[in-house]
Amino acid sequence: MTTKINMKSVTVEALKTVSEIKKVSPDYPTIWADFPTAIYRTMDKPHEVDSKGNELQTYWTITIEIYSVASLTSITTQVLEVFSGIGFIGTKKDANTASLKRVIIELSGIVDNVTKFVYTK
Repeated sequence: MTTKINMKSVTVEALKTVSEIKKVSPDYPTIWADFPTAIYRTMDKPHEVDSKGNELQTYWTITIEIYSVASLTSITTQVLEVFSGIGFIGTKKDANTASLKRVIIELSGIVDNVTKFVYTK
């Protein structure tokens, strides 16, 4: 039996390695007080399934929105480096809103649930 890797928990742990990020959450805050804030979402779909129905590989897409009142260049670079280090590829785009700076990072990779390696398309 193959156990699917939980990229939600991996995402949280990876974001917490970026010391400048003060809050990591899957939900938008009710009160915007802690900056920089990273809000993440994950999406997955089977990439390879064996004849017994075990999901051997999973295609993951991770979206991270980082909000701050100051420049996000350094934080964005660090986040991309952390995820690149585990095998994900990503893009970033500026998407400022009202008085907040915002960067949207989109990452993708194929996680092998057997070997724990990450591959890209």
